[in-house]
Amino acid sequence: MDFSTLLPFSKSPSPLLSSHRTLLLSSPSFKNHQHGRKPIWKKLNCSSKHAVADQNCAASYIERQLLDDFPQREHSSNSRSRIVEPKFEMSLSELIQKIGIGPVLIRGDPEVLVSGIKNDSREINPGDLFVCCAGYKTDGHLYIPEAIERGAVAVVATAHVNVGEKLGSTALVLVEDTNLILSILAATFYQNPSKKLSVIGITGTNGKTTTSHLVKAILEASGTKTGMLGSVAYHVCGNHQLEAPNTTPDAVTAQKLMAKMVHNGTKATVMEVSSIGLAVGRCDEIDFDVAVFMNLTRDHHDFHKTEEEYRNCKAKLFRKMVNPLKHRKIVNIDDQNAPFFIAQGNPDVPVVTFGMENKEADVYPLKIELSLLKTWVAVKTPKGVLEISSNSIGRFNVYNILAAVSVGIAVGVPMEDIVRGIECMDGVPGRFELINEGQNFTVVVDYAHSPDSFFRLMDAARELGAQRIITVFGCAGETDKGKRPMLTKVATEKSEVVILTTGNPKSENQKEIFDDMLAGVGWTMNDYLQYGDNGRYPVLPNGHRLLLHDIRRVAIRAAIAMGKEGDIIFVLARGHESYQIRGDKKTYIDDREECREALLNLDKLHRAGMDKRFPRMVTRESSTTFSSEVEAWYSFAGQ
Repeated sequence: MDFSTLLPFSKSPSPLLSSHRTLLLSSPSFKNHQHGRKPIWKKLNCSSKHAVADQNCAASYIERQLLDDFPQREHSSNSRSRIVEPKFEMSLSELIQKIGIGPVLIRGDPEVLVSGIKNDSREINPGDLFVCCAGYKTDGHLYIPEAIERGAVAVVATAHVNVGEKLGSTALVLVEDTNLILSILAATFYQNPSKKLSVIGITGTNGKTTTSHLVKAILEASGTKTGMLGSVAYHVCGNHQLEAPNTTPDAVTAQKLMAKMVHNGTKATVMEVSSIGLAVGRCDEIDFDVAVFMNLTRDHHDFHKTEEEYRNCKAKLFRKMVNPLKHRKIVNIDDQNAPFFIAQGNPDVPVVTFGMENKEADVYPLKIELSLLKTWVAVKTPKGVLEISSNSIGRFNVYNILAAVSVGIAVGVPMEDIVRGIECMDGVPGRFELINEGQNFTVVVDYAHSPDSFFRLMDAARELGAQRIITVFGCAGETDKGKRPMLTKVATEKSEVVILTTGNPKSENQKEIFDDMLAGVGWTMNDYLQYGDNGRYPVLPNGHRLLLHDIRRVAIRAAIAMGKEGDIIFVLARGHESYQIRGDKKTYIDDREECREALLNLDKLHRAGMDKRFPRMVTRESSTTFSSEVEAWYSFAGQ
């Protein structure tokens, strides 16, 4: 959405813009780092009187444009919002004409009415258009009969695929590449909703989720009705939210949700933008206004293959930043990739930098005080110093706070609303979430699943005074095998006790996943089983212990049983997720609930001796058996 379109003086020139004299004025709030950190210069038609009176009019001009889409003081109720579902309908011929890409062939009735778009045959409703996309595991063209049976009125297929007999009388549109056209079809059908919203995209390896929640809180504190699309949930408006199967929703879902936001009066949306989402085109037709870069470390190597490919996919978001009057770049200047991201798109687009190490950053912490209850930080900004007391715990979360402050500054949110928004946010589900049932040690559930996030989390624990760290984590199946030994290596270096367990193995053999994880300390699964059979688990060279159990619930309870005063116990890699996938079975399990239940039954665990000995288990391919003492204490939950 173009911020300038709603400016009072965009329709009729104000006296400030009536003079033909042009002055070059600097904006202290934004710097163009592409040209050696020189201030951005804006050409403004200002009279000399106004120029002398207000040397900061360039900054004011920019901020007024940005603020225009973030109206102040429309405070929403805390009650649960009632969502009104918008209805869309368009003839097939009108839709094809509007997308501006000529199809190879149309067969059947071109005037059939389309009431929705789907690329998953299982979700088809009567009246939908089914777009056959080729995925990584299957091909939508195989499911045309199912889509038609469910009520699809038309099908978009790839020209080189023979779908003749599958269609019957259903309308058919043949195109060169259905994957490329999907996002265009969805945006067109749902009337390009992102152009009617102020869209803030946040990308990076770590910190996207917490920063998104902080930015949403800031905008809502300023009175802006704000949606959010991210890992934990999809927020349409107010308290209304939907389950989030992906960090970045698929192209159809994203457009449909944004259309629902617009229909329900939402003015802005904050979006976690994943590298995979960018790579497969989910964001191609989203009109972003602000791009935020958090950091870049190893992740998703199963998909991207190389660091360069991973970085280039992230950069697609910043390549959309081309209009200096509309767009803003927010960049973590401490990251070595900062210059690369700043250089993407138009170099004249204003940049706001943040950082904790580089004091030249526009947004920088002057003082930090950390505890397990609060994070207090004094933040230097181009507008002055902010003092913030946040519920986001740990030094790594200071980066997330700084990023959110930078967004607030860039879009012109009043300083008091930036502070109020951050301070009012209770926390993010599954992100350094403290589980407290009155125990004398600390239990934290977190989504951390990359080597860098492990480093940051465990270093934060030491800084917060942990005398001992106990870490439980598992690795997901069918994804980035290369980081599995790296995670174990970091965990065993930073934690006195590490318990390896399952993540979401999916269809991958769990023993092979454990082999990959144990390689981080030079072991194999057979080595570990031999130690267990002999009743001894040797300490690692650094004196730390490495244990393993392939039932996640058992591993969590064993860790809780070990807890002593001064310990911090981390249960990692799943965070807010409430399921575990083995093969084709999806089983409910929530790490937070498991921790609470173990804490409430801590006495039973101790009576079973679980604070003194680790439960033995034997894993042979897919079978697992428990020793009798495990069954004794495991049974308290009726398992």
